[in-house]
Amino acid sequence: MMTLWDASGGQTVMVTALDAALDLSVRSRLREMGLDHDHAVHCLRRGPFQGTLVVAIADCVYSLEQQIAKKIQVKPL
Repeated sequence: MMTLWDASGGQTVMVTALDAALDLSVRSRLREMGLDHDHAVHCLRRGPFQGTLVVAIADCVYSLEQQIAKKIQVKPL
């Protein structure tokens, strides 16, 4: 199982699932951002020292903390 946190900079992945352990409000917000089943996510870069993961979804750019990115299952495209 690969998570969004495992994706490298420049890689595009497809979201396969959100961890059921995530709080409902967090899952809802991720879906609003476009992090939902069968949506493509382009990983732009990771901040230094295991910082945030910067991703592009459609025409928007977001920054995700490690603890959230590790709960988003993906597969490479």
